[in-house]
Amino acid sequence: MLSSSLPEPVRHLIAAATPVLRIHGVGGVAWTRNVAKGSRIGPWRQGRFDVLDEAAWTRGGACLYLVTAQDGGLRYVGISRNGLKHRWRTSPARSVADGTLLPERQLFHSQCWKHVEAEFAADAGARFEVRCLDAAALVQVLRGLDDPIRALATLADDGETVVMAVERWICNRASANLARWNVAMTARRAA
Repeated sequence: MLSSSLPEPVRHLIAAATPVLRIHGVGGVAWTRNVAKGSRIGPWRQGRFDVLDEAAWTRGGACLYLVTAQDGGLRYVGISRNGLKHRWRTSPARSVADGTLLPERQLFHSQCWKHVEAEFAADAGARFEVRCLDAAALVQVLRGLDDPIRALATLADDGETVVMAVERWICNRASANLARWNVAMTARRAA
């Protein structure tokens, strides 16, 4: 159930978005990304997740994605120009313990994964769902809203601009229950 504290247009967007991934735990072997350096290398914990809609996960093109939590809040809003799997990817991974390549690629999102791990550390029963609206579906939802944000639907011929504008609109309204993991785009910090 979505939180009643979320703005009405956001609740409509979440309800219309396709559920693509469900993250239901972290743990297992500590791993690092198979990259030379940088803050995204890790170490990280393995995610336990289900792919709910493979077609939506692998579809290309501009999209808006929304990470919801079981408490009804929207934790993160993001965009991709190339499809959801370019942001929520499975990465080659190496064991922290011995450096061996793990047999399975690991789910990872550069901005969200540290927050996912932290929430599971605080509450092992936490659950997250990654939902997605491609640009065309987003425009249709916007057209049906009774809110000034519906004006963004006039940008229908430019999918990248529509998804970017909606992401910015949501981030500008960030709060403790809305986009609190978005740190680069938020106009003000969550309470």
